[in-house]
Amino acid sequence: MAERAPAESGNSSAEPAEALAALVAKLRAELTGVRTAMRNRAVIEQAKGVLVERLGITPDQGFDQLVRLSQRTNIKLIEVAAAIVGTTSPDPNAPDVVNLIDDELRQHVARSRASTKVEKPDTVPVPAARKRASRTPEVEALQSQHQLLSARIAAARSYDEICDVLGTAPTAWPPPTAVLLTLLDPDGAQRGVGTFGVPGEVRSRWSRIPPDPGLPLVVAAQEVETLWLAPEPDARRRFPVLGQQPFGGETLLASPLIAGERVIGGILMTWAEGLPAGEELRRYVAALLEPVGRQVDALIGDEIASAWFHVGGEESGQAAPAQVWLPTVVDALHDPGALLSPVHEDGQLVDFRVEYANGLARQIFSGARVDPDEATLLAAYPALGSATLLPEFARVLQDGQPRRLEGLRADPRTDGVPGPQTLTVHAVRLWDRVFAVWKVATEADLLHDQLLQAERIAGIGSFCWELRDPEPRCSPELVRLFHRGQAGRGDAGRIPVDELTASVHPDDLLAVQDAVRRTIVEGKQLLAEIRGAGRVNGRRLRLTAEAIHDDTGNVTAVRGTLQDVTEERAIEGRLRRAEEALAAQRHRLADERRAAEALQKALLPTDPELGHLEGVEICGRCRSPERVGTIDGDWYDATPVGGNGSILVLGDVDERGLSSMTTAARLRYAVRAYAMLDMSPGDILTAVNGMLCAMEVEHTACLIVARYSPQTRELRWAAAGQVAPIRYDAAGLGTVLSGPLGLPLGEVDQMQYSDTAVTLAPGDRVLFYTGLNATVARSRGDRRRGGGLELVRRAGESVDLADFDAVVSHLMTVLNVPEDEDVCAMLVHVP
Repeated sequence: MAERAPAESGNSSAEPAEALAALVAKLRAELTGVRTAMRNRAVIEQAKGVLVERLGITPDQGFDQLVRLSQRTNIKLIEVAAAIVGTTSPDPNAPDVVNLIDDELRQHVARSRASTKVEKPDTVPVPAARKRASRTPEVEALQSQHQLLSARIAAARSYDEICDVLGTAPTAWPPPTAVLLTLLDPDGAQRGVGTFGVPGEVRSRWSRIPPDPGLPLVVAAQEVETLWLAPEPDARRRFPVLGQQPFGGETLLASPLIAGERVIGGILMTWAEGLPAGEELRRYVAALLEPVGRQVDALIGDEIASAWFHVGGEESGQAAPAQVWLPTVVDALHDPGALLSPVHEDGQLVDFRVEYANGLARQIFSGARVDPDEATLLAAYPALGSATLLPEFARVLQDGQPRRLEGLRADPRTDGVPGPQTLTVHAVRLWDRVFAVWKVATEADLLHDQLLQAERIAGIGSFCWELRDPEPRCSPELVRLFHRGQAGRGDAGRIPVDELTASVHPDDLLAVQDAVRRTIVEGKQLLAEIRGAGRVNGRRLRLTAEAIHDDTGNVTAVRGTLQDVTEERAIEGRLRRAEEALAAQRHRLADERRAAEALQKALLPTDPELGHLEGVEICGRCRSPERVGTIDGDWYDATPVGGNGSILVLGDVDERGLSSMTTAARLRYAVRAYAMLDMSPGDILTAVNGMLCAMEVEHTACLIVARYSPQTRELRWAAAGQVAPIRYDAAGLGTVLSGPLGLPLGEVDQMQYSDTAVTLAPGDRVLFYTGLNATVARSRGDRRRGGGLELVRRAGESVDLADFDAVVSHLMTVLNVPEDEDVCAMLVHVP
């Protein structure tokens, strides 16, 4: 073998590529030529057939005539053939085929016809209306182009090829910018199957066109109408989404594709510029839709074509899908299913008739005491059907959108079902029908949903681990607890064992593994509370499980629950801290109560002290509510003031507890100190009020101060926030002492209090009280007995005033003093 030259070796890598490219180009050209020839051949064969039928010649003679005519007129053979075939178009204004033949061909026609007759005229007369002059060049071009495109469409072997013919072949009319070919789906949507001049992303977005009444292509298919639209206000008002079409342009054609009497799809064509004026051009453009529909129908095939045909096809003798494939599909369903046809009255949808139903649906109809062969929607479900199913199914027919209706309730009292039913209905549109599949929830289904809801409410997830499986099967709530709403690895109902192990706190892992081993090996029950890690870090989980044994006693599976007790433990912690705080508070309150009781005992005068007063006898009592557990700031005091008689005091500090009792002690000693300065009761209150406003701003107090002179039996008193004292004579008749009543101490600084004097007779008694005063004020009381104040005034009529305890008990009874109300009273007796 001779060695290659260096130059040749340098191009060795390029030569095969160039040769391959040249071969591909050659084959592509040959393929294009063959396709063109096949399309043209169909037109030529049709033209030969026309000449054979009209002129009575052989096919070979017809072809020779076409060749000679093409040579003499300098027109391509395919154009001549298309012109001849085009004369057979059902156009009443189109000229006869003879007008397309020149004089030589006309003479040949005459000779051919004369050979069969006695007379052999040289020419055949032509009516004046059919002269060549009556056929305009524009009409001839359209007619020729129509037949040429019809032939090429008939030869197309794909939807895209049909669109290419419409988009590239026209010469006598402006070529469209874009072409879209669709097929009609049973639910009313249109599926894009062929395009020309449409970008890939746009074609993908419009691969399925929903049954939107705002789209011209949808309206054209629904109303079986060819629409010519331009960007005019009227068109945009009718179609608001016209500007959102995938193909822009000045003119738009939207038309249904019809095969026989059925709509099988649609076609959308747009032109970047407006078409020339005139109906002739639009008529011939629209005339192309008929061969397009025939060829699309041929491409679909007989079996698929029958599927597009609506159920009403029985009227034309064709098989409906319910008779071809629908029974097989419906009978294979595990749920009841039925094809429903609408029932109209006076143009209104009033019901749905059961066109076909599977065995499960027929059983339901029979259970509802409805004949399955004559069942309707409202007959099977009167209440549920009229309220929900009928309007929803009507919307399915209207917009073509499927519906899924869940949680529907059928009542046996209104729907004729044997018992309460919970339904889930899924409905879709098939042609002009509705196909519905529904599921009747069983007790097991309802119980399953109930258990799932119970798990969610309680925060409990369940699992079952078959030991032969690598992973446990988990309930949805357990997966949610584990993943905290995040998607886990693998199956949604499975959690890998390694992730389960990683979810246990390292300090608890050994104990959990030991408990699991005892459950699997020994079959013992597992109960553990673990701290979480990893995905459940910071959580506390309670694990409960039990073993499942086979007939031989071996453990085959473990099932159990996992509960998130984090919040429960947090609540227990807060409760424990609250209990500890409450116990500390109780101890503190008990200490305060003991201190307050001790302080109150220290404040109240003792019997020996009361017995040393000159010319007057004093009885006093303070009651603190036992069930409240606190001491009120009430006190009374009586002390001699040198040789100037005695000072009588009864006070009540607001609030309760040790702080109020402390304030009471300060007021007691302040009153005694001012009394030693020989101040009048009014001046004492004025001074004490200033002190309280300056030192005890958080407290207020009610106080009554009186000075009794035994020589004159004069009682001079002043009140701050208290009611007027009650005076009882020796016979027990009571009167209210009149005098000014000032504001409580601590309310207003610089408050001036005045006092009032009254002379007591021997045997008189004067009652000072607090606690009762609030009850007297709000108890307009028993109106038949004059109200609360009247009851206090007339106490001497019902009880012996010498028995002070009996007087206090009587007043608390007749005034209905609440048990939690503190009471303090002092009775002054002039012997």
